[in-house]
Amino acid sequence: MLANDPQTNHFAGILLTIFLATMQERVGRAGSFRLILFALPGTILHELAHFVVALITGGRPHGLSIIPRRQYCTIADGSSRRLWVLGSVSFGNAGIFSTVPTALAPLGLIAIAWYLYRHWFAWFPADTLHTILLYAAVYLFCYSSVPSTKDLKVACSSPAGLLLYGCLATGLFYFFRL
Repeated sequence: MLANDPQTNHFAGILLTIFLATMQERVGRAGSFRLILFALPGTILHELAHFVVALITGGRPHGLSIIPRRQYCTIADGSSRRLWVLGSVSFGNAGIFSTVPTALAPLGLIAIAWYLYRHWFAWFPADTLHTILLYAAVYLFCYSSVPSTKDLKVACSSPAGLLLYGCLATGLFYFFRL
């Protein structure tokens, strides 16, 4: 039966991913309301990742906003424009242990996407509908995992934290490699 053919199911999922990526690019140029609606699920995941990691690392989060607002920002050519800020998290303890992991927390969503990809069909049947839902979920988590420019600036604002976590990552890499 064609509906249960794994190759057909994955091809439909790949087509969905291409469609979502194309829509994302076009929505970014289309207008603010559609952009906000399209980006809202990813914004919620992205900001929740910051919030949860700030809680775990002692960053004391005290503000979580997923209400879009217009804000003046300086763009690359030095001019100032009003751009949409889709979400934000503020935290009160920007220390050596919390700044870098909180700023880069959305990267952890890639691990969740991988987990979903590996275990999806243990929970759901391997039909076309559930394969398409798998690809949509993986796309959402991967798209939400991209750190913003501000996230990278916050992470780089703590050289001691970068050194600490860089050494930790290097140590773990060599420990598990041996």
